[in-house]
Amino acid sequence: MIDLTDPTLDRRLQRRTAEGRFEISEIDLVVNMRELQAQGNMAGVHRLAAVLVQRCAPIFQRHSQGLRHRPELREEAVANMGEHLLREALNPQEVFMTKNFIHYLRCLCVDEFTRVLRQEGLHYRRDEEGRPAGRPQHVPRTLVESLRPAPSDDEHMPTSDVADPLDQFEHLHAEEESQRIITYLVDPLDRSIMVLRAIEGMRWDDIAVVCKRTERTVRLRYERARSFLRECLSREQSPEGMGHLHGAQLQTP
Repeated sequence: MIDLTDPTLDRRLQRRTAEGRFEISEIDLVVNMRELQAQGNMAGVHRLAAVLVQRCAPIFQRHSQGLRHRPELREEAVANMGEHLLREALNPQEVFMTKNFIHYLRCLCVDEFTRVLRQEGLHYRRDEEGRPAGRPQHVPRTLVESLRPAPSDDEHMPTSDVADPLDQFEHLHAEEESQRIITYLVDPLDRSIMVLRAIEGMRWDDIAVVCKRTERTVRLRYERARSFLRECLSREQSPEGMGHLHGAQLQTP
């Protein structure tokens, strides 16, 4: 049992052995945290928990390197790793971490990192050329709804095109997944029209001015591009259709 009244405890918690290990191991911290929790000494639990998280922080950062281009996601992933660690550290039913803490910690980081990718719609396979291969894990509702046929005289985006405001992951990353799917459009003008209409929600006459085309031309190209993307999303579901999908291009006048 760790003596919390020991004046040299802080130094002992930082001291390492000749082999490079901590004098008071992470497993010792977990075991003592559980004993202190059983005694109702939450102040002691918080003190040891802070040390445990501090030791694991470099590993959290290392396993979240794949999200360095998205600082907000990386920060959330690291916070979730710490929360998951402390929750199981105080769970007496969790015995694996008291047997092999390093292996447990690596598994925790990998699982949390993969979960974030999957929930954010960033977890999907790619072929040798870097193109999407297979069905994505997450397609935002905003794009799925906007690809459905709509009356030609519809001047407003349907209300179902708006992402559920209660779904934070879908709301935050719908635009990113939309941009991924729009990459199937080869023509830059088709991409611009799709973004301005399906994502930005601009009116047809405004889009015509921005693209320097007639409103009729803009509408026709949008409908043609939307049909093409629907077909691409359908083919993503079957591995047999991916070969045809990679070579397909939208023919525009």
